[in-house]
Order: sequence, then structure tokens, then C-alpha cells
Amino acid sequence: MIRLAVALLWLLPAALRAEVYPAPHDVTGVAADDVLNIRALPDAGSAVIGTLAPDATGVEVLYETEGWGLVNTGEGNGFVAMRFLSRAEGPDWNALETPLTCLGTEPFWSLRIDPAKGETRLQTPMDEAPRIAPIAASWPALPWSQTAALTLPEGIAVLAPAACSDGMSDQAYGIAADLFLTGPDPARLSGCCRLGLP
Repeated sequence: MIRLAVALLWLLPAALRAEVYPAPHDVTGVAADDVLNIRALPDAGSAVIGTLAPDATGVEVLYETEGWGLVNTGEGNGFVAMRFLSRAEGPDWNALETPLTCLGTEPFWSLRIDPAKGETRLQTPMDEAPRIAPIAASWPALPWSQTAALTLPEGIAVLAPAACSDGMSDQAYGIAADLFLTGPDPARLSGCCRLGLP
């Protein structure tokens, strides 16, 4: 009985781990003289609203539904057939090992997370210049919890997988951010994140 319990505990994290989105993908299986269509709806007969190059890499797929992935294009978003995309190698975003850019409105703020440099760059309306600081501590996601967090120059950022809107465009985001700032002017800022740095 004890062996069975140990075996179940060992298998539990793998069973709980679902596909983590958003995730970078590369276009595959498209002829060099062709493009991959981005459609308004997850349907091959839906209107084409954009395209991806046959060698496009790092395409951020926000989520997948019935063989279609939601991607941003221009100021909006649409769907791409997943059979023409392959997930790029690398850790999930919530391992906090890949760069992220987070943005918020009312008030406007931005946060760049650069794990390669081990630093964050935070710009809020109260700042004359971006505050750059080393990441003193981080809390990557766990198999049973997809939320992640990391330190800021004065505070903490909590990142969670969730449908998110910047409130200004029709683009979609797959990561919600809450910043809890300490210091002389404590504040809570909310917004969305995307994969990569500008």
C-alpha cells in the first residue's frame, strides 16, 4: 500500500501538468513561396485577416481550441491551424526563464523581465526614468499552480495565465500581471504580459 501511495505521489505532478499557454511556436510545413493564413474564426472557410511567413519563428499562441491557435495580428487577433505550427523548444513562460513584457493602462506602466540579465526594468507614471533592478528572488510555477512571481525594485509582480486585454486594442494576451509596489507611494497596478522583449 505504501508503494502505491509513493508511486501515485511521483506521478501526480506529471498528471497535473497541462499544456502551458501562451507559448512560442514556429511555422512548419508551409511551402517557401506560400504563407500561413490567420483567420477571423477557427474555421478554414473564415475570412483571412493576416498571414505568417513560412519561416516565422516565435509566434505567440495564446491558447488552442479544436486544432486552432489564437495569435495576435496587427491591432487584433485571429486563428491559425495548429497543424502548421510546432511548439518552440524551451521552458514554459511561468518558469521565469524567458523574457516577458508587461503593460498596463490607467495609469500607464511597463515592466520588462529579462532573466538572461537577471533584471527587471519598471517604468511607472511616478518614474522619470525606468527603474532597473536585479531579480532578488523569483517563485516559478509549480505543477499544481501555474502562477509565478518575482521581485521588483520596490515590490513584487504576480503573473498568472488568464485571458487579458490592454483595454486599448483588440489584441489579446494570455498572462495577467498584478504589481504590488511598496516604498513611499504604495500602489497596485494591473495589466497584461506577452512573450519576449520589444
